[in-house]
Formats: sequence, structure tokens, C-alpha cells
Amino acid sequence: MRDAAKPAQAQPVAPIARRPFRSRRLGMLAAALATLPLLAAPASATPLSTYAANDPKLVDRFEKWLGCPVDFLMVFTDQASWEGIGWPQWFIDQFKMLDKPTLWSVAMIPRQSSLKEAATGKYNRYYVSAARALAKTKPFPDGTIRVRLGWEMNGNWFPWSASGKEEDFVRTFRHIVDSFRSVSDKFRFEWNVNYGQRMDVMKAYPGDNYVDILGMDFYWKPEYLGRDPVRAFEKIRDDRVGLRWLEDLAKAKGKPTAYSEWGVQSDNAGPFIKLVRDWIAAHPNVLYTNYWNHDADYEGDLSAGRWPATEAAFRQAFCPRPGQPAQILRDR
Repeated sequence: MRDAAKPAQAQPVAPIARRPFRSRRLGMLAAALATLPLLAAPASATPLSTYAANDPKLVDRFEKWLGCPVDFLMVFTDQASWEGIGWPQWFIDQFKMLDKPTLWSVAMIPRQSSLKEAATGKYNRYYVSAARALAKTKPFPDGTIRVRLGWEMNGNWFPWSASGKEEDFVRTFRHIVDSFRSVSDKFRFEWNVNYGQRMDVMKAYPGDNYVDILGMDFYWKPEYLGRDPVRAFEKIRDDRVGLRWLEDLAKAKGKPTAYSEWGVQSDNAGPFIKLVRDWIAAHPNVLYTNYWNHDADYEGDLSAGRWPATEAAFRQAFCPRPGQPAQILRDR
């Protein structure tokens, strides 16, 4: 979502550890890691997560409301400063008790910085420091640790907006990936676009050797997409940068996809939710999906009790077997 201050800042961030940056090894490591096998999407189910305000208690509330445990978490690390980006330990500690794999959304730069500076490699030491901390977190079942970089880069609301700065975005993205890979070969990286923005997003594509997962965020906003849930979904699906575009791109590149932020905010969203569920079920390539169950930036909290019909539709779509993991099941 839009607000770069989205993560909770309840605790001060510890100073970054000043360890030497292993720059001489990055080129060799990047070349070697380019040959690693691609992530494989599950054949029979796509796992579901939720964003719940970076608060483990709200994750627990969502699971109880849904009736099913989520398979993984999505957590935003600090975005306020370089020291915060380089030292995500507070966020790691907050969620350690849940013992779940995590999709880590790591800011490319804080608001007071520029992509032009980051593109020179000036801040690589912070990326290396972040990688050292995140490398110790619980991996996904395939042994990987997933990192989402530069989300919604085709919008204009984050400091890493790529419009008009595509080359700097690409170079910064590559610096981050190389820095993380210098620490561990477990990391996999999501390149993420926002549905429907007008820029040529492929000008900001870092390259197949730097991207493991093709991701998209989308939200049904009735003020822009109208109040008909079916037509709203169809617009998102068929847009020039929409769901169909993403799946076609993934097929051409042989990569999995992810819908790492999506949400609804009305009591007639049942058909929209079913169409999202059916779309994911029809595309085994979808590696994971994450629902925005929070009211910051976008009022999408379904566990707040405001939209009973929509809540029932969501439970039916994503918790078909209460007590079992929240997944989108499909025929093998």
C-alpha cells in the first residue's frame, strides 16, 4: 500500500553493525546463483497469508476469525531510516513466537534518500546487514527465504518509484539482490508491480537472473472501479498491467507469480472474492497470496465485523476445511 510509514515503529531501531562489505565476492556469487533452479509452485494448493498491521496479536485474531491458520506471514521491516533498513531484528523478534515462514517486505531506500544514490552501491552495507539478520529466520518448506523488494514501484507514492528513474531502480534492485546473495543462497526475490499504473513496467525489470517471483498488488476501490464486483474484477484482470498480463509474463519467463497484497472494502464483495479465488485456483503458477486485513492506507479489515456477507464469502473461499491451513485448493 501507499504509506511508506506503514510498519509499526513501536521500538527504537538498534544501530547497524559495521561489518566489512564483501564487494569482491558479489560478482562471482551472482553468476553462480543465476544457475540455481527456479521456485516451483505447489501443484494442489496456494498458501494464504494476511497483513495484520505488523502485529502478531492481530495475526492470531485473523486466524481465529477465519477458522484456519495461515501458512505464512507478510511483514514490513523498517522504512524510516537506513539504520532501520539494515537492522530488522526488532521485527524478527516480534514474530518469532508464531514460528511461521515470512515474506519479508524490505524497503529499497528510506524516504529521505534517492534511487540515484542507492544505484551507485553507496548503501550496500545496509542491505548486507539486513540479509545477515533475515538469513536466520524460518524458511519456507522449500528451504528458501522470500524477500519482496520495491513493491508497487510503478506508482508514485514510494521513494523507490521507478517512473522516469527506471535505470536507477534496476541498478538498486540488483545491488540489493547481490548484497543478500553474498550472505546466503537461500534468498528468493519478488519483483512487484501495482495493478493498472501507466508506466512501461518492463523498463524497470531487473532481469531474469535477479527476479525469482513476479508479484502484483491490487485492491477493489469502488470509487475508481465501480460498485459492481464482477466488472471490477474483470477490469483488474484485463488491464494492460493486470492479472492476465502477469500470468502471461510469468509463462513466457518460466517463473511463479504472487498476489502479495489485495483487498476489498464493501459488503457486496462476495463475487469479487470468489473470482479472485477461482483465478488463483486456475493458475497453479501462483506461489502465494496475501490478503490486506488492516485499515491503514486501505480499509480492508474483514475481521472487524462490518461486512458480514463479505466475511462469509471470504471464509468459504479460503477456509473450506476449518482448522486446516488456509489455502486455495485445486484439482491436481
